[in-house]
Amino acid sequence: MITIAAREELVHADHRSSLTPGRYVCLSVTDTGEGMDEAVLNRAMEPFFTTKGIGKGTGLGLSMVHGLAAQSGGCLVMKSRKHLGTTAEIWLPAAQAQEAAESDAAAPPAPDGKLAHRSLTVLVVDDDPLVLHNTAAMLEDLGHTVVERASGDEALDYLGSGGGADLMITDQAMPRMTGTQLADRVRARWPDLPIILATGYADLPAGADAGLVRLSKPFRQDALIGALSTSLQSIKGAQKVVPLRPKHG
Repeated sequence: MITIAAREELVHADHRSSLTPGRYVCLSVTDTGEGMDEAVLNRAMEPFFTTKGIGKGTGLGLSMVHGLAAQSGGCLVMKSRKHLGTTAEIWLPAAQAQEAAESDAAAPPAPDGKLAHRSLTVLVVDDDPLVLHNTAAMLEDLGHTVVERASGDEALDYLGSGGGADLMITDQAMPRMTGTQLADRVRARWPDLPIILATGYADLPAGADAGLVRLSKPFRQDALIGALSTSLQSIKGAQKVVPLRPKHG
């Protein structure tokens, strides 16, 4: 059984946490599954730590959720006991609409402001659902439209059917087709499509990422903005999002 809940919390100055004192919204998901022992729980949010078999998980999902919450001024809290289930809590600071508007007005301009404020359609490809959705959430928070696909084949089907995209972000370590293999096939038909390779693996085949902007996992929104800005330097012409035209056929 899975229980999803939300509540308001008040963090005081003497609260034993890294959170700034104030009002927070806590979103929780609780299951009645196998749970984790203390050793696994202590490492659950470490990048690349996973108890799954080879090819069944990268160990990046929880670390990216943690990073996403932290960059918003909150945190991810994991609670679990072996055979007694697990609870994941995302704590995010609460804000009034007026406060949010004032904060936006005072925020410094993003890098390459002209490019960063352009609304794009971004094709995101990742076989890890949690990482896929977190990347999409960061992009949508920046004002972009996101198309999510879980494999290289799905991405090629989308583009081949006339789907529109201004830019593609692909994971590297995917079954059946790696990110670099996908990039090669995309560039053969859609050479003008900028591609960002998101990978947590330092060892890639020599020259495998030639011409691709690298985004190291796990990443936060500021790193994502930097990769977008670098990639967008190659986009010229009309500001409207239009379907890509294949190079052949």
